[in-house]
Parts: sequence; structure tokens; C-alpha cells
Amino acid sequence: MPQCCVPECVNRSETNQELSFYRFPANEKQRLKWLKLIRRKDFIPTCNSRVCSWHFSNGKDEGPSRFSWNSDKTFNFPNPEPKTHVRRRKRKQLLENSVDENEDDAVQGLLVLADAAASTVNSTSSVTAGETILQIEKVMLIKENETLKKELERQKQTFSFKQIENDADKVQYYTGLPDVATVRFLEQLLGRFELTYQSTWTVQMLALVDQLLLTLMKLRLNLGNLDLATRFNCSTATVINIFTTVVGALYDILYVGMMENNIPSIAKNQKCLPSCFLPFPNCRIVFDCTEVAASNTEKPDTQCHLYSQYKGRTTLKSLIGVAPNGVITFASDLYGGSDSDKAITSDCGILKQLHPGDMILADKGFTIRDILPQGVSLNIPAFLMNGQFTQEEVVNNRQISVARIHVERSIQRLKLFTILDRIPYQFKKIVNKILKVCVCLTNLQTPILCEFQDKM
Repeated sequence: MPQCCVPECVNRSETNQELSFYRFPANEKQRLKWLKLIRRKDFIPTCNSRVCSWHFSNGKDEGPSRFSWNSDKTFNFPNPEPKTHVRRRKRKQLLENSVDENEDDAVQGLLVLADAAASTVNSTSSVTAGETILQIEKVMLIKENETLKKELERQKQTFSFKQIENDADKVQYYTGLPDVATVRFLEQLLGRFELTYQSTWTVQMLALVDQLLLTLMKLRLNLGNLDLATRFNCSTATVINIFTTVVGALYDILYVGMMENNIPSIAKNQKCLPSCFLPFPNCRIVFDCTEVAASNTEKPDTQCHLYSQYKGRTTLKSLIGVAPNGVITFASDLYGGSDSDKAITSDCGILKQLHPGDMILADKGFTIRDILPQGVSLNIPAFLMNGQFTQEEVVNNRQISVARIHVERSIQRLKLFTILDRIPYQFKKIVNKILKVCVCLTNLQTPILCEFQDKM
């Protein structure tokens, strides 16, 4: 049964059931105050020590103030905690915060010893007590130092967007985007939707902007999964989970939500028509095909379908449509490298989006006049038929060449996302999403043509 530890007090819970019996407070300052008030020399309270409620005339928070020796007197005690104790308490709290619940008994014993030493130290402390406190403080500082070293080492090993956001060149190198504002814009778009991770678990160890950075670095630099895992201090499984998830989200937001089936009309094109396209005012879109290296792990019959005579290796091929101002407005799914430009154009669905009066600009490989919708025209360079071009053909070929150079520059920008050099085989199922996300990110660059840059 609890018994009051105050000198000259004989109250026990079994004989005074109306009284409450309070433990000493965990707060060091309050505990020292209680010890000074009860005047019990060399007393170290334990978890079983109690003070009965008879001594608390002003409530528990004010501490015990009613004793047999001062029943007719009033005492005003000063703050029992000198400045030296404040410093020691702060150091002790730092150590307590760093001590894990499973910390070894030796450290826990030092903390108990610190409580005991602090409760007995006063202006006439002995030399032994002072030495004990110094030893305890030394252990605390060593522990604190080790904790800070581990935290610093962990921060050094983790790559994050904060490390590059103040350097425009680094942002452009790692992400392929022109500036920090564009990266933050994509972060805000992603933040509006709840990401559904491709794996069965959610990634919480990396902030959303760092997950976006990891994905952009994979697209821009095609870094290996182990490389990214080392940079971001995570596992390769986490890298794959983040990449597939963020690519899927960007595809849904940027391509499906903003770009798919949304080719600008002739009227919209004419509002920002470059001077090199003035000879082709009815041009709605410029066609070209681009190829992506394919893995050789396919079956032999599949490899035959993927083999490109033009590239001399197995590839995947996509039809790219570019507006006269240099913005990519269409990207087909990827086909086998052996498919012709005409076959891809016929199958990908682009012709369904064209209307009578539209004109397509393309190179000689697009012999597609016989499959065009009624009223849609095609302008390609003339073929040499009689050993010499006519003056009209020369002029037309030159005008087409001058206009198409900007389209080729747009596709060149697209290829700066080096994952398109060779998409890893493990991402085979999302190759179309990867291509179209890269297309959308390419459109976030500064304008191709100088005459539009001056207007921005």
C-alpha cells in the first residue's frame, strides 16, 4: 500500500482512503522543486515514492506546500533550478530524445544516475558529485555526436530536388525541363491527384517532387535502376515502382487530358504561323517518323517484324505529327521497325482527325495520297522523273525543306530524352506511355523558332 514519503507524515492509503497519493513528476524541474519542499535529506525518489494529497493546499501543479513544520507559516521559495541545471537538463533531453526504446541498460542506467546526481547537487556540492555529472555529460555529448554524424551521413547519401533547384543548368541537365518553375508546375499537377502505385505498396520515403525528379532523370538520362537507387537511398524495387507510377500519371494528365485528339485547326495554326510556312497557309500538320531501339530478347519471328532496313537493327517506330510552330501535336503508338510510313499512317488513326481543306506536309517516304480522306491534300518533295527538276519543283522542294527543318528540330529535342535511345526491356508494357510522356515534356521547352521566343 502507498505511504507518504514526507518526513513526520504517517498517512497511508489503507488508513486514509479519502487521500490521494501522487508520484513525483517526470519533469526534472518539478521533481527538484518537490524534493526541496519536503526537506528530506539524501532522498532519491523511485517509481514507488508517493506524496499524499494532504500536503497540496494549492493543487498538484503548485507542488506540496503544507507540512507539519510550517502549518502556521508561509514560505516563498525561489526557483530551485539554477542556470547550470538548465544547461544540463537540455543536454539530457537531447540524449533522451535520441535514445531508442530498446537502448541498452548501460545508457538507461546513466540517465537514472543523472537524475540522482541532479537531485543532490546544490551550492555546496562535493567534488565526487561534480565529477559524476561531468562523466554523465561526456557520455551524453558522445551519444549526441554519433547521432548527428549518422543524420549528416544519411543526408549526404540522399539526392533530392533541393540540391539542384537553385542551379538552372543542373535542373535542365537532370530533368530535361527549362527551369524550376516547370518542375514545380508538374509537381502541382501530380499533387491534385491521388497516385495509384503500380506495386502493391505506397512509396512514402520520398517527397512527391523527388519522385518526379527520379522519373525525369530516368527519362532524360536513362540511368540504371541501381544508380538511381543509390542516389535516392532506396531499393531498385522502389525506383521501378515510382517510375512506372509517375509515368502513368503524367501520361493520363498531359497526353490523354491535354493532347490526345486535339490537333490544332488551320485557323489556330495561322494565328502563330512562322514565316517559313507562309507558302503553305493550309498546312495543318507535318508528318515524320522516328525510331526507338528495341531489345533483341524477342523471339526470332518477332525480331523479323522489328527489323528496320533504314536503321539496320531492330527498332520500334512511331509517327510524329508537328504543328507549323514546332509543337508536337500527335504521337502514334510504337510499331515494328519493318512497318512502312504508309502502313503506320493508315493504322494509327491520325487521318480520322483531318478535315477537307487540310494539307499535310511530309517527306518523300509518305506516299499516302491514295489513303487520304476526301479533300485532304499532301505536299511532299517532287521525285526526279526526267533527269532534271523543273523550276517550279525546285522552288517547291526548297520551301518544303526550309519548313521541315523545324519539324526535324522538334524530333531532335524529343530524342534528348535518352531513354528513347533504348527503352529498357522491363518497361516493355509501358513503352507507348514513355514515348508520349517524352513528347509532352518536349512541348514544355522554350519555342523552337526565334520569332516566337521574342514574343514570350
